[in-house]
Amino acid sequence: MRQLSEQELDQVKRAIAAKELTSAEILLEIYDHYVSHLESVESLKFEEELFELEQKFKYSHCHALQAKFLQASKKEIFNLQWSIFKTYFTWPRIVATAVFVAILIFVWNTIDSQTQIKAIVLVTIICILSSIGFYINSFRKARGFKKLIKSNKTIESSYASTIMVQGMLMQSLFHILFFVPNLGFANIIESEYFGPISLCIFFIYISLTLTLIRAWKIKSKTALI
Repeated sequence: MRQLSEQELDQVKRAIAAKELTSAEILLEIYDHYVSHLESVESLKFEEELFELEQKFKYSHCHALQAKFLQASKKEIFNLQWSIFKTYFTWPRIVATAVFVAILIFVWNTIDSQTQIKAIVLVTIICILSSIGFYINSFRKARGFKKLIKSNKTIESSYASTIMVQGMLMQSLFHILFFVPNLGFANIIESEYFGPISLCIFFIYISLTLTLIRAWKIKSKTALI
């Protein structure tokens, strides 16, 4: 095992940057693979081995890996959130969950519809701000790698993109439900069914926000988020 020279590292960086990838995780994995492999061969074989790596990790192949990883990262985040959500209904945490739900139902029945909407807005804002915070933190981490390989593309974590999209979807759903009269949902605000419906929406939003924050804490230990 040897250390690559600065010139050799520059060649590797140019080769990686030329693939025009945007997923920080895929770029880092390919870069690490290139470096670790080339460090295991003699310097005289560097050009030959780099050429072989380039034949294996062609532009189209790398972009296919990136697309596949993006889909996998979405599924991984959702599955992680679902696993976290289920833990709130396991012993002894289910006791705290039951108390929280009971208090929530009691409080919800004592406030008017406008206050209920404001509560949902507050949770939506918290989720969006959290998503933005996660994205900015991830962008800062990925920026260091972007500078390393001197890429002209915007590099970001695939996990961060998934988390950011969730926050935006929550905001969009809220606007559709309550501020698009043509869909008919806005008319239920004054109906007797609004209380239970808004309570369910609030519970879903608070669950998504809590699981999203915990999922980020878990993945931030191993991913660039």
